[in-house]
Amino acid sequence: MSSKIESENKLFVKSHVPRDLLQNAALFKNEKLVIWEYVSNGLEYIEEGTNPIVFVTIDNRNKQISIKDNGRGMDWKGLQNFFIMHGENLDRKKGRPVRGMFGTGKSAAFGIAEVLRVRTVRNGKRSIVELLRSEVSKMNREDPIPVRTIDKEKPTEEENGTIIEIEDVHLQKLNQADVIKYIERHLAKWRNATVYVNNHECEISEPVSVSTYSFKPEGSLKDILGDVELTIRVAGEPLDKDLFGVSIYSNGIWHETTLAGIDGREMAQYIFGEIDVPKLDEDNSPITPFDLSRSMHLNPSNEIVRAIYTFIGSKADSVRRMLVKDEKERKASENAKKLAKQAESIADIINEDFQDFRSRLLKAKARGTKGFDTGTEKVSSGTNDDDLIFGSQIPAEIVEPQGDFGSEGGRRVSGKDPRTLSPQVTKGSPNSEKLGKPSNGEGNSSHSRGGFHVEFKPMSKDANRALYVGSERTIYINIEHPQLVCVFH
Repeated sequence: MSSKIESENKLFVKSHVPRDLLQNAALFKNEKLVIWEYVSNGLEYIEEGTNPIVFVTIDNRNKQISIKDNGRGMDWKGLQNFFIMHGENLDRKKGRPVRGMFGTGKSAAFGIAEVLRVRTVRNGKRSIVELLRSEVSKMNREDPIPVRTIDKEKPTEEENGTIIEIEDVHLQKLNQADVIKYIERHLAKWRNATVYVNNHECEISEPVSVSTYSFKPEGSLKDILGDVELTIRVAGEPLDKDLFGVSIYSNGIWHETTLAGIDGREMAQYIFGEIDVPKLDEDNSPITPFDLSRSMHLNPSNEIVRAIYTFIGSKADSVRRMLVKDEKERKASENAKKLAKQAESIADIINEDFQDFRSRLLKAKARGTKGFDTGTEKVSSGTNDDDLIFGSQIPAEIVEPQGDFGSEGGRRVSGKDPRTLSPQVTKGSPNSEKLGKPSNGEGNSSHSRGGFHVEFKPMSKDANRALYVGSERTIYINIEHPQLVCVFH
């Protein structure tokens, strides 16, 4: 009786296990996050000397996903640990740096689906277990969630490995292209790994660099970060937003890619690189550098993270400034000026053709929707000098990245004024980046607003012959490409 009274007078921290699991599952909002969670396990938890191979099968018709690996598999004890929410990672306990920190992976499937089935073989014994979201939802308070056992360590001649089966997916469509792109972005640190998504073999996605710079922290930064090295590379062409930036690793585990505050500045989209900071894994401060959301963002309130951002930001910006200086000098050369005139002529042809196509398209749509015949908008020369369009001649600030606010006087294409294609800019301070140019161009002829731009640019012999950058509405032509070098040199 006294023990009961004593227990009633004490407070305990408890967890509502079902709610805890489903709340963690909500962090995995799409198929690429869910699939990568299990793919990374297959790449990481392998026997020594094994080259990891993972097969991902995406079945849109039946709303099913399976991830099969040749990893070391799990025995019954390993499965028990797998299903402990926020359980201690056994590899980390043994001192091996691995990606799993928070033990949330077992909940990932329930971010998008109803059924999680695990088939795993370890040392000639196979176990199959299953967990249903509907059964999790029925559980009350802190009750443990029963996992259905189909097979328990049944003798088998199968090789070690695990198959994750995810069924009754809620998503309207499973985007295979997004999954492939996401996996390829993550494969840089697993150069001996092979991952297939349906019939596609994923390849390491890494830009071609034309120059490389290495930096070591000094003074107080070295005290915080340790003896690490920051590698910054420069691409020959502007990179997609998923490819530029410095990747932050800790013991080979990727945690974030960032430009640490120089995003959007001139030439920043040419910079990529990496830094590995083991001290992130060793940090025991009250403000952790990580969170359990798999957001691929570190916590800027943590001291080590702040130091990393400071180091990356200062060095990346110094490289960017060199690139800006070199680019200005290149454009000032006589050859560059000649190429610029040729590029302008090509752009005029492309824009005239596009405007003609758009005009015919709008007329056809207007007849079908009882709208207006919008025609083609022209801007005469001699307009206000403050009337700018997107370019690289005059200091300006972007006020709308997607172009004008839209048409007026009707819905969709039935308005009076068609939407401009390029970002909308306004005159900036003298220190602003050169993101604008006069809407009237040069001379007395009229020009179409917005449209496409063409630029001849050296982008290395290994880069593409031409590149279209949608955010800039610019077609870059690589004058160093083997097929073009004899023309421009």
